[in-house]
Amino acid sequence: MFEQTYIVAEAGANHNGELTKAIELIHAAKESGADAIKFQYFSLNELFAPEYYRKTLGLPDNSWEKTIKKLSFKDEWNKRLYEVAKKIGITYFSTPFSLKAVEKLNPYVPFFKIASSDITNLALIEKIGNTGKGAFISTGASTINEIDRAVETLKKHKLPFICVMHCIMLYPAASEFLNLGFIKTLSERYRLPVGFSDHTLGMDAALLAVALGAKAIEKHFTLDKNLKGADHKNSLNPKEFNQFTREIRDAEISINGYKRIISKNEEKERIYARRSIYANTDINKGDKISLNNIILLRPNIGIGAENINKIIGKKAKRNISKGELLNYDMIE
Repeated sequence: MFEQTYIVAEAGANHNGELTKAIELIHAAKESGADAIKFQYFSLNELFAPEYYRKTLGLPDNSWEKTIKKLSFKDEWNKRLYEVAKKIGITYFSTPFSLKAVEKLNPYVPFFKIASSDITNLALIEKIGNTGKGAFISTGASTINEIDRAVETLKKHKLPFICVMHCIMLYPAASEFLNLGFIKTLSERYRLPVGFSDHTLGMDAALLAVALGAKAIEKHFTLDKNLKGADHKNSLNPKEFNQFTREIRDAEISINGYKRIISKNEEKERIYARRSIYANTDINKGDKISLNNIILLRPNIGIGAENINKIIGKKAKRNISKGELLNYDMIE
């Protein structure tokens, strides 16, 4: 699964409460080159304590509840979205925000996503672990101890995979807060696939994450950045997401592993750009080869410059004309 960077189009609640938009998002994600599309499965009563939430955030009234109800994922969408995604060849999965959501999703998703906000929700993590399916887990605003505990909870279940997603819980996240070097720390600490949940407005951070070893990239995705809703303006539209996936694939090709590879094209440059040993003067039979009668010039089609010490001090077997390419048959 992680042979190449796994690219997730994070649709979240950008369906705006409309099944038709959710279906459009799936098609657009596929056409944009994503490997998977992810939604968020929440409802007002299973995610919020409304009065406490309103007071804690200092909200003036309860009008926000109407928005949450509109954006809530509908249980009956699951089968339809799964079928659409399967038909066109893109993976459909989701972030459940309740135990009930895990149960509703389980028949239709191959794996789950655990949001940064639920990294301390051990009941939810256990529920996901008990499904026996793989899990992505985001780490935004989390301490090492919190990440340790969540990862260990999942590891107990011997899941097909656990992908730890480096994440900054800011929308959008500015460069100075990205802490991308932490990707390597997570990889070394857990010896698991590590990804990056990208909340920046651009594409550069994801490319840097890939260069640092990220095996999965998640990026917010919308049909139209001008639609109403908090996430749309922080998302990539289909045209931008298509460019995003192409740049990630180009970055992968550029990185191309950690072994030194010399391509066939580069092999040619070894001939044109490197040097062989040529006669800098006429050399008579029996003369010793020295730095005074040879010169190192392009192209490298004879005795390479690296072998100069093998012929210095040896005698010429025959007369060698100035400018002639030396080879071992000319030397005793």
